[in-house]
Amino acid sequence: MEDETRIVLKLIAGLLDYPGSESFAARLRARQEVAEEVSSEIGRIMWQFQHCDRVELEQLYVETFDFNPKAALYVTAHELADSRDRGEALIELTNLYHEAGYEVPDDQLADYLPLLLELTAVRPDLVPQAVTERIGRVAYNIAQFLDDEHPYQSIFMVLYKTLGVSGEGRMTAEERPDLADLPYPMEYR
Repeated sequence: MEDETRIVLKLIAGLLDYPGSESFAARLRARQEVAEEVSSEIGRIMWQFQHCDRVELEQLYVETFDFNPKAALYVTAHELADSRDRGEALIELTNLYHEAGYEVPDDQLADYLPLLLELTAVRPDLVPQAVTERIGRVAYNIAQFLDDEHPYQSIFMVLYKTLGVSGEGRMTAEERPDLADLPYPMEYR
């Protein structure tokens, strides 16, 4: 994975984190120049977020990601909903973090998109291509769910394009991978 791609993934991870803390705004300001160097689109989004009312951005974040299952920031929730298989998938993803030398925070699930993007940016050698493809497909599905004017919609399109996933988010029967070869099973609806 190219360095520029890794930087974009890290920037997107920061943009998708909850905007409720002072550190969120400080992180945007600190990374603005880097963002503009690697991606004018990410730079534009970061500038836009810096100039949003923080309370309004927090409210938009909660309304978008906490109350809309189709925009949830948990990858396996898109693939497996609340099935028993999701627990197994989360265990396997947690093991991936352990293998990379990281712990999943106690207050988070292993499939939280910003966390997975951070891991992919820091240790792309340990994140299987199948996982990055899943992230890309989930990003595409979320982007399609959000309308074009939604501030977060463009982030998901940039993520989808950055990961270079071919095709759209929904898989056809011919495209379905052999589930035994993958870190966790997947079904797109």
